[in-house]
Amino acid sequence: MGVELQDQINLISPVDMDDKEFLKFHTDFGFAMEVIKHQSSDADEVIGRTNHRKIDRDTALFLNSAVKLNLEYEEETGGVDMCLAMERKQKRDEITGAIKLMKYQGASENDIIKEMMEMFNVTKDYVLPLLTAQKV
Repeated sequence: MGVELQDQINLISPVDMDDKEFLKFHTDFGFAMEVIKHQSSDADEVIGRTNHRKIDRDTALFLNSAVKLNLEYEEETGGVDMCLAMERKQKRDEITGAIKLMKYQGASENDIIKEMMEMFNVTKDYVLPLLTAQKV
């Protein structure tokens, strides 16, 4: 006659949670769940308005893969600066859009590289992967 143990799984559904409930978490987990909840509409706004300016690297990696934020970041002292990561993402998106437009207009790769370097103050090594990823 042994004791029967039942495995129990607690599920959290961020979509069903009120935004105030995320404040109950005292780690980056609550922030990550709030971003997941708002991923299809305003994840950028959630990141901008919360006090989670810096999050740990694992949370940043998780959000990048789970929510596909495509953030561009470097780990700093104290974690990943989400505001800076969002700014870098926005800049990369602007460069990508400019590359698409210039390709559509028939600009040469050399002209595109030169223009992106001048307009956005980036290196050739930064522009090349974005250039090769774009198809017209």
